[in-house]
Amino acid sequence: MEATRNIPSIEAGTSKMSTYLRYGVVSIRKLVQKALIHGSVYLNELIWRDFFSQILIHFPHSQNECFKKQYSALSWSNDQNLFEKWCGAQTGFPFVDAGMQELNTTGLMHNRLRMVTAGFLCKNLLIDWRWGEAYFAQKLLDYDLASNVGNWQWAAGTGCDAAPYFRIFNPITQQKNFDPENLYTEKQLKNTISSNTLPIVDLSESRLKALAAYKKALLL
Repeated sequence: MEATRNIPSIEAGTSKMSTYLRYGVVSIRKLVQKALIHGSVYLNELIWRDFFSQILIHFPHSQNECFKKQYSALSWSNDQNLFEKWCGAQTGFPFVDAGMQELNTTGLMHNRLRMVTAGFLCKNLLIDWRWGEAYFAQKLLDYDLASNVGNWQWAAGTGCDAAPYFRIFNPITQQKNFDPENLYTEKQLKNTISSNTLPIVDLSESRLKALAAYKKALLL
């Protein structure tokens, strides 16, 4: 699992247990027992789940507010048109659109794509993480409040143990690294208009804009 978990085209690359765990079909203790036998990587993912649960219990404000309060002053662009393009898998960046297409059609999304699509929304489009969190809440079969909020705050750089604000995923590089033969991307975008969509944002310009916005928030 460790060698394949970031490759979305490999069906057996992840456990596929998140929905069953979400609805109590399988217990966290059972999965921990299995993880202790088969490897630490899966155990770490289960620990992240409970970590986010504890964060929400002890810091309930983080459900709707930035855990790192200095980012509350962050000036989001919140462009409704760009948000709708992101929701509709029409960003013009195939890897992002493939992830959103999978979410919209199946209610599921590979974890690598969750990070890529969330990071793209927050940092390249400069749209409030709460918009993305709410959209995922509508679509995900395995939706869990604590995990969803925690992961979105991680992607936005506003969480308690988040990716630093200057870590901005390049969706083109991500596709080259984790879907080099375009197997996942082509599967998700087959027979959709997304494959012919032009990029809705310039990656270099949007990166600089995001860095400036985050730095400004830290100075306020």
